[in-house]
Amino acid sequence: MRKTKGLHSIAFIKARAQSAIEMLSVYSWAIILIAMVVALVFAMTGPFSPAQYLGSSCNIEPLMLCQHTYLAPAINSGEPIKFTLIFTNNLGVTLNFTKDPFNVTTLNVGQSGVLNSTGSCGPQIAHPGTEVICYADIYGPVEPKMYSSVSDTFKVSYYTCSGKSCSGPYTSTGTSIQEISPGAAKLINLSLYAQPSIARIVIDGISYSNEVTVPLEQGNYTIYAITPNGYQFNEWILESPNSSIANANAIQTQISLKSPSALTANFISS
Repeated sequence: MRKTKGLHSIAFIKARAQSAIEMLSVYSWAIILIAMVVALVFAMTGPFSPAQYLGSSCNIEPLMLCQHTYLAPAINSGEPIKFTLIFTNNLGVTLNFTKDPFNVTTLNVGQSGVLNSTGSCGPQIAHPGTEVICYADIYGPVEPKMYSSVSDTFKVSYYTCSGKSCSGPYTSTGTSIQEISPGAAKLINLSLYAQPSIARIVIDGISYSNEVTVPLEQGNYTIYAITPNGYQFNEWILESPNSSIANANAIQTQISLKSPSALTANFISS
């Protein structure tokens, strides 16, 4: 009898312990869930709103790989705010851009409320793998505050061409976020050229085609020349008042970008 009673007591203790563990488990998840909700509400409404620490980003469509967007406040009074988009044509066909193919929609930039600004894209004929740069000037006195984040949408219109046959026009829509910083106001245009024109120039791992102008922040960059078949690298030719190249005869070297510059990768027949 005592043995049976002892067994009942042990079973009772085990049952109570199991119930306590299950209760702790339920309440633990409830506490974690409440903490997550409180943290989310605080992040959205508290002193550190998401706009204060969202980094710059952009997105179009998977085969139009968005590399960068820039929103550069005007440096001098009367100058426009400049919006720049850089993407790679991975559609597998040639893009032919229409007149005024670029449109960007901003909120409280240039003017209060919604503003649509048009611009251009280049090169006008962008073969597969080509980096495309689109520009739009945004006019008006309203500039975003420094260290704020600006969200916008943009549209790129184009024809697609395979051989001599083209179709379209088509329009791709994208979104972007720019973090406004002092660096954004100091973009320097680096115009790229290749001789012959089929060669390409790589800047910090990003490949660019002939006759493309790239907006970059002041600083040092690694440049590399992609040599086309039948040629060998000859030299870099830099036209700039202040920028410099570490070694003009090296196929891979450093450029110190300090002012608007023109960089040419020169090749000779092998």
